[in-house]
Amino acid sequence: MNDPTRHQRWLPWLMAALLLAGVFSLRWPTFGFNVWNVDEAIHAAAARTILDGGVLYRDAVDQRTPLSYYAVAAVFALCGENNLWAVRAGVAGLIAATAFLLFLAGRRLRGPGAGAAAAGLYALLSSSVFFAGDAYAANTEWFTAFFTSAAAWVFLAGATPVTPRRLFWSGLLLGCSFLSKQPALLDLAAPVAALAFVGWRQRPFRRGLLVQLLMLVAGWLAPVLLTLGYFAARGALRDGLFYAWTYNLSYYGPEVTTAGRLGTVVVPFQLLGTAQPWLLALWAAGALLAVHRLLQRQPAPAESATNPGLLFLAVWSLAGLAAAAAGGRGFDHYSIPFLAPFCLGGGWVLAGLFSRVTTPGRGRLIAAALLGVVAYGLGSAILPARRRTLPVDPSVRVSAYIRAHSSPTDRIFVWGYHPDIYLFADRRPASRYLYASFLTGLIPWTNTAPERDTSYAIVPGAMETLLHDLAARDPAFIVDCSAGPNRSWQKYPLEKYPALNSYIRQHYEVVEAGQFVPQGFRLFQRRAAGVPATTTDTPAELSDEITSTLKLNRLVAGPAPVHATAPHGASVTEVDGRLEYFAHAPSSLVYRLPAGGGMLRGGFGIRPAAYGPENPAPTDGAEFIIRWRPVNGGEVVLLRRLLQPREVPADRGLHFFRVAVPPGPGGELDLIITAGPAGNPASDWTFWSDLFLDITR
Repeated sequence: MNDPTRHQRWLPWLMAALLLAGVFSLRWPTFGFNVWNVDEAIHAAAARTILDGGVLYRDAVDQRTPLSYYAVAAVFALCGENNLWAVRAGVAGLIAATAFLLFLAGRRLRGPGAGAAAAGLYALLSSSVFFAGDAYAANTEWFTAFFTSAAAWVFLAGATPVTPRRLFWSGLLLGCSFLSKQPALLDLAAPVAALAFVGWRQRPFRRGLLVQLLMLVAGWLAPVLLTLGYFAARGALRDGLFYAWTYNLSYYGPEVTTAGRLGTVVVPFQLLGTAQPWLLALWAAGALLAVHRLLQRQPAPAESATNPGLLFLAVWSLAGLAAAAAGGRGFDHYSIPFLAPFCLGGGWVLAGLFSRVTTPGRGRLIAAALLGVVAYGLGSAILPARRRTLPVDPSVRVSAYIRAHSSPTDRIFVWGYHPDIYLFADRRPASRYLYASFLTGLIPWTNTAPERDTSYAIVPGAMETLLHDLAARDPAFIVDCSAGPNRSWQKYPLEKYPALNSYIRQHYEVVEAGQFVPQGFRLFQRRAAGVPATTTDTPAELSDEITSTLKLNRLVAGPAPVHATAPHGASVTEVDGRLEYFAHAPSSLVYRLPAGGGMLRGGFGIRPAAYGPENPAPTDGAEFIIRWRPVNGGEVVLLRRLLQPREVPADRGLHFFRVAVPPGPGGELDLIITAGPAGNPASDWTFWSDLFLDITR
């Protein structure tokens, strides 16, 4: 005899297996990519500090709530440090688990068809709707979506009224969601609204509503208070409250206006409308139908039983939209918390269409056509999504050099918003500041305009703390990202921070400037014992090895510089058949010439990449000066030319000059490049070309 409930027992297991296989199949090619976004690198650096016995916020600073950092640390502990492949595999499992929870919740709302549709939508859309760097990265939002979906399933799983035990567990899961990212606090509104709706529908008003709300809040507080207790016991509670809460409210959040936040509410709809317009249209129609049902004063008995769950879904969707807009920056991964309730609502709508297909009537053909269009749209988006990738980050080359010239126990420090270097170099950070925006006031992606002063957002005491960290851990290398437009860091050359600049100049020396400065990075290596430090009053002299390559050309061997300074690097290479003296501004090359006078000719310019359209922070210009200082005193400017190639097209390319060296007893010829009127050396990739000296005797 057939057991009618038999399929109900094995269906969840089959669905779980299908979802796990499907999600892993879609995301498998993405597991091995180096870094999908900067948040992955931040998590990796923080996780390594945690595994070394450190505590988040005290020993590794970031501004999100802590759960995802400790989850990554747990993966590293099991699978090896910096194993992002394992982290992404874990996230894929988390996505599959979230889809399965949506299946269970959807089955409760409208039957197995709604659950299967919701689960399938989440599994597919999570890999195809968002930008590749957001879709495949181990973002904190995947954790919030999982815990909130789990809370929804627990809340909807049984009969009404909801038991105190289910309310406690729902609150606990929502507390874990908040511990993944702060905007998940808004998800508490969904069960509160559903409980209030049930209480309002009953006459008299439910006396037990307050007890229910207290159980929900008690569950939410349980993991939150345990977490606060952990940080208090480790002496990190003050730091944790500041960076996870106060910093966001007082520094990070105010950079975006309320109007700006409201404007990003549409981002989830833009993403879904671009990728799946028919599905979005059906979801919108279903949302209107749901609102109509909830506002009925005399709903049918069947509707009365399911309306609390429908209200939970509606408020959860609104909370997801609010969470997506909370950051105000419109990044795709901010929309992940909305994707879960969207898919549950989409499953509810698609199940209704399927029921029309199986019911005789004129609407069955229309319903079948709509289902077909949605299925085609989903299918056509999946295979291309598996082949997406991103350009390789330019910091991989300087990171490879660090890895080759240091030991695994060495630490490094990155002056910039570039924690990727810790990951690529496979070296631990020497400071709690995994990225340096707390020391400069940079609020990533907002106050990045070159002319904007960001000192108002510097965390008090941050520079003193950094210098203490560096002195205690003595990093083998320091990477300065201000030599290029690396995530807007060209605004923060070391010269603007005298204490840090002095520390670096005293203990470090620039290495491989000709290789890495054109790539946007200045690399400092710890100076060997006994090597004298350079002072901050005058720029460091270039080594004899470099200055010997900077000789002026003559029919016979020309002179090498007697003094040469180029803090951001200098080198000589052949470019398009000419000899290019790369000397990143500010720089000075001083040549001592004998008596007699003569003629100097050559060229100068700024490399095109410094002002090209692909450079998000191009050079603001540089000034080229040639000064003659005779031995009998006085000074003559032989050439002065300001180039601003971004604003003035005529300043682009190579410019030629020919200047006469005055006759007399000899003297010094100084070839100077300044960082322009604003003194900003960012992207000042300047050079002299084919310098030729004809001396008269």
